[in-house]
Amino acid sequence: MEKEQPTIFQKMWNREGARAELRAANALALKQWQVEFSYPPSVLWFIVMPFLWFIPLIIAGMAITGGAESTSLEGLVGTSDWITYIALGSAYTGLAISMMWGTGQALRREQNVGTLETLMTMPMKKETLVWGSMLHNLQHGGLGVILQLTASILLFGVTLNWWGIIPALMIVCLSVIGMQGLIFAIVCVVLTAKQGWMIVEFISSTLLLVAPISYPIAVLPTVLQYFSYVSPLTWSVEGFRGFLMDGIAYSGAFNAIVALIILDVIFVILGGLLFKRTERYVRKKGALSQF
Repeated sequence: MEKEQPTIFQKMWNREGARAELRAANALALKQWQVEFSYPPSVLWFIVMPFLWFIPLIIAGMAITGGAESTSLEGLVGTSDWITYIALGSAYTGLAISMMWGTGQALRREQNVGTLETLMTMPMKKETLVWGSMLHNLQHGGLGVILQLTASILLFGVTLNWWGIIPALMIVCLSVIGMQGLIFAIVCVVLTAKQGWMIVEFISSTLLLVAPISYPIAVLPTVLQYFSYVSPLTWSVEGFRGFLMDGIAYSGAFNAIVALIILDVIFVILGGLLFKRTERYVRKKGALSQF
């Protein structure tokens, strides 16, 4: 008797391991790209958005300093090139916002279109739903960084140390790990509070406030400086900008890398545990499809 061949659906259910989870995450990322490109205005917004954040900072800085150099900034961080300082910080901000907001609200979007329960029953880990959206928003925000930095170099005279590109990318990789822990916490807020955008806005705004995006940590009040030092976004911005400005000679490299590794471990463990507890709680209440 001829042995019956397994169907494609049976093969899908039997897939497991890191490779299967990666393929599932990639499929989720591609799905979101297809949705976004179905709406041309969203593509236009994606192109314009980074510049709407960056240009006002340049205008304000030029009005205050009256030129491209700042002796006050040089005394605080060792460089007087405030345009490059702000350009690199602002560019990384776009990536961080894309990851926090886009990924944090991903499960809510699936809930709104009625697909969250279906995705929750798919043969993949629940965390992969978040990782898949994270992958898309990393691609999305990463392209925004490239566009903004290219325009900054061509239009505003921003200078980069090309030897620092690979170390800066390593900082981005470490940052993604740590930010994932924060994003798991944001997803938990969205799953339990439904319309939790106010809380998400508060969390993201607080992180952006204490991060050295357009000003150094030293100008923050002492209390906010403490919050800044325990945020992975702070060390991500510092490391990303430091390497792209100073290359492999960046003096703060050791502090940024060690801080990110420590915070990555803490935030991933806490975020992962919180997500698992929240996911079980929401499923037990039958609230996945509730609005």
